[in-house]
Amino acid sequence: MIILFQIGSSTLFELGIGAKQDAWLTVLTGMAVSFLLLMLFLGIQRREPNKSLVQILVQYLGFFGKIAAFSYVLFFAYESMRNVRDFGDLIIMSFLSRTPISLIMLIMVLLSSYAIFKGIEVFFRLSEFMLPGVLLFYSLLIIMFISSGIVHLDHLLPILENGIMSVLKVAIKETSFFPFGQMVIFLMYWHYLADKGIMAKTSIKAYFVTGLLLITTNIMNIAILGTQYTSISTVPLLQSVQLIQIADFLERFDALVILLLYAGIFVKATLWFQAAVLGFGELFNLNYKKVILPIGAAIYVSSFLEPNWIYHIWFGKVVAYNYMVNPVFILFIPLLLFIVMLVKGTAEGGKSIGERSR
Repeated sequence: MIILFQIGSSTLFELGIGAKQDAWLTVLTGMAVSFLLLMLFLGIQRREPNKSLVQILVQYLGFFGKIAAFSYVLFFAYESMRNVRDFGDLIIMSFLSRTPISLIMLIMVLLSSYAIFKGIEVFFRLSEFMLPGVLLFYSLLIIMFISSGIVHLDHLLPILENGIMSVLKVAIKETSFFPFGQMVIFLMYWHYLADKGIMAKTSIKAYFVTGLLLITTNIMNIAILGTQYTSISTVPLLQSVQLIQIADFLERFDALVILLLYAGIFVKATLWFQAAVLGFGELFNLNYKKVILPIGAAIYVSSFLEPNWIYHIWFGKVVAYNYMVNPVFILFIPLLLFIVMLVKGTAEGGKSIGERSR
């Protein structure tokens, strides 16, 4: 689930393209920086292995924790909406140009709602079933890129032309939060593990597998299209695949890319959606199945607020960076929560020692 979630809609974009040919370095740097965030999230979960993020916030931050928890529900729903809109625009641009986007997004939301209604284990097992196919298809794409002779590694040169600071700036501002920092969502799911001992090891393995895949696709896009065309491309991976031609008959693998993107976006949108539903149910002591349709309806309706793809991308960047949404929910609140947990743990430990000494 971690691998499919992090791939999600990430391959729709050329991550870190602001650093030009060093974009792949921003992904690598962002992954390294965000590894510290992953350790933070795992540290929070280890201290309360049987509670979700919403429950931990309420327990340690009281009234402010309830406000923060409700804000996370809105954050999860917002991120789900973005992925639903990503999918709608992607299908319109690539295949079904005459199909109403409202119908495409409605089908997406209904499928997600059904998956959530069937339960967490069913949805996670679906991802387990999908994963080998997704990794196999991405591997085949990379092999076909190389076999078709369209990969020009000189497009990656010169390395660090604008210095290390340009890479660090983009990595810290963007790639460390998207997609790697979004691992914060698993604070809603880790506590469901029957064997808590595998939590950290499995999560870290999946994290690095995803990072390797995203770095590779990032390199491929720049090596094939060059930085100029990559930076203005709507979906760089799709444009790269359209250039594949092997033995004059193996070509037009657009459908394969759309299938891969759909699998990733469906998993990511549904996981955000499910986290919002679970969080709302826990916060207000409701059966989560009763709030699937209301939250799903809110996600569907809000996906129409952005009139087109360009505005959708612009709005996402404004919300994420200008209004500090990503840093607040991925860094500041988890860090504050962890500090409070440490302080309370230390205070309770000192109190129990004092009681024993008396």
